Amino acid sequence: MKEQDNYTRWMFILFPAVSMMLGWGLRGHIGGGPFGAMIPGAMVALSIGMLLKLPVKAVSVLLVLGIAGIGLGGEMTYGQTLGFLKNPDTVWWGTAGTTTKGAVWGFLGGAVFALGLIFKRISTKKLIVAFLMLFAGILIGFNLINDPMILYFSYPEKPRAESWAGLLFGAVFLLTYLKYTINTNDFKIVFRFALWGLLGGGLGFGLGGFWLVMGSHFPDVIFTNWWKAMEFSFGFLLGASLGYAAWQNRTELKQIGNSDWIVPEKPFKSVYKELALIFAAGIITYWMIPNLFEPFVDGANNTDGFVLALLRNISRIVVNYAFYGFLFVLALICFPKLAWQLGITLTFSHAAIDLIRDFYPDTDKVSPFTSYFLIVVVLTAIVALLVVYFNRKENTIKNMFLLLIWSCVAVSFARLSLHPEKMNIEGLSFYQVICGRFIVDIFFAVSAVLLSVVIKKRFKE
Repeated sequence: MKEQDNYTRWMFILFPAVSMMLGWGLRGHIGGGPFGAMIPGAMVALSIGMLLKLPVKAVSVLLVLGIAGIGLGGEMTYGQTLGFLKNPDTVWWGTAGTTTKGAVWGFLGGAVFALGLIFKRISTKKLIVAFLMLFAGILIGFNLINDPMILYFSYPEKPRAESWAGLLFGAVFLLTYLKYTINTNDFKIVFRFALWGLLGGGLGFGLGGFWLVMGSHFPDVIFTNWWKAMEFSFGFLLGASLGYAAWQNRTELKQIGNSDWIVPEKPFKSVYKELALIFAAGIITYWMIPNLFEPFVDGANNTDGFVLALLRNISRIVVNYAFYGFLFVLALICFPKLAWQLGITLTFSHAAIDLIRDFYPDTDKVSPFTSYFLIVVVLTAIVALLVVYFNRKENTIKNMFLLLIWSCVAVSFARLSLHPEKMNIEGLSFYQVICGRFIVDIFFAVSAVLLSVVIKKRFKE
């Protein structure tokens, strides 16, 4: 297949869909939560940047806003919500919950993601205020709906802290601020991505949940990984919707890319400085903030008094992924040459942390003088050095995408060694081996190979 000047609508839909499907499946397999959701965020950003033929620097910026935006929804708890789907009496309540949470995930994620497409058109002050408005909306949503459980999609007898309303209010506050402060055409782009994200996220999670319903009716079939089928469906439909939003705005976005990024930005002259900065970013993200602030938030949950309540609310934002996304954007503003490291290396680093955490479950996670800490640093350093190398070579975007895909897939396959019993296939039929035991691993491998072929054959920088 040869390079085309303009990609078709189906290419805009399917390439981000498959990219995010793989990313979402990996996210649930090698590391959940908001940091795990950075994987699909990075993959959909790279795929859309390539489809729009954006300059290398523009794609690196979109990558950072991709991990910041898509990771936000990972704050939501939904395990108990999915549990409703297995009970005929609560299946529709569970569907309402998954649809709501998926829609909020796509709505806010799409809006923040789109900021990466118009990044050069927003002043630093407006961008910072936009995130402050996001924080304000999150706190209001927490206090009005989530904390008092006004509309609650988990088990009241085993309460979990929900955050979907906080993220919804945050999205509304963010979009309202942008509506009155940025160019009308730029706001239309952001709003369109938010709406298509809402649709794709709602359908992806809402419909994807029916895999669990199906599984509850067919408990004895060979295939049993209905949860993973849900994740694949969610990622596919959300990625497709964001890709379609890019298709609708392709003319404007290509013009923005060509006009705003005329002068290419060279990498750091000093490799040591680049590595030192990303190491500092990793320490702050995965070690300092969790260990300094999360214990305070946990201990202050039941405190009384106005001052302590205020401090607790502020600290809730500090440990919320929205604040991490804000820090990523601030790092991007202060050190624009660090974008590839923020998007690729930080994303991989959490995958490495999750892997080594499973290998050494009883290791002290706070002390840096452990084999746990050392192995994470070594694995992350390898990826960071590859980012340094590819950022100074041709075909940067393609190589960064391939690096992200195969480094994360390698982590997923490394997890097989945690369960050596899976390798024992004695007495199993061919269908039991393929469809029962290794279907997810095969799906990862096939998706990764398919994406790699498309990246190599269909795209040229």
